[in-house]
Amino acid sequence: MKGTLFAVIALAVGLTFPVFAQQQDTQEVTKALKALLAEESEMVQKKDAAGCAALYTSDAFVVFLAPKLAVKQGHEAIQKHYQAIIDAGATNMTSEVEHVEMRGNDVAWAAGPYSVTVKGKTIDGNWSGMLKREGGTWKWASVSAARGAVCSGGTC
Repeated sequence: MKGTLFAVIALAVGLTFPVFAQQQDTQEVTKALKALLAEESEMVQKKDAAGCAALYTSDAFVVFLAPKLAVKQGHEAIQKHYQAIIDAGATNMTSEVEHVEMRGNDVAWAAGPYSVTVKGKTIDGNWSGMLKREGGTWKWASVSAARGAVCSGGTC
C-alpha cells in the first residue's frame, strides 16, 4: 500500500512540476517581452533605428500584412524599416502583451495590440511574434503586424 501511495505522489509531482516550470518560464518571457517593447518605444522616440534593429536576432524577419504585404529580413532591412517609420514622423509607439506561450526552452510565441502615432494620427493594429533567447537575452526572431484604422483626434 505504501508503494502505491508513493507512486501516486511521485506521479502527481512529476506531472505538476513541468506545468509549474512552464508557468515560471512564461512569466519570465512576459517580463522580458514587456522590457523589450518598452526599449523599442524608447528607441523610436530617440530616433535610433539601429537600436531598434539590435532588438532582433541576426536572422530575424518582419512581415507587414497591411496596407500591403512586405517582408523585411535581417538587421539591415529591419533598421531601414525603423528609419522609415522615424522619418515619417513617428513619435510614440506602444505595444501590449496579451498572450505568451512557450515553444521550448529558448523560444516563445506572443501577441497583442500596438499603436503608433505619426504626425498626430494614431495607427492601431495587432502583432504576433516569435522570441528567441540568444546568450541569455530574449530577442525578436520574427514579428508579423497588421494595422487597422488610422485615427485622428480620437475618431476613426
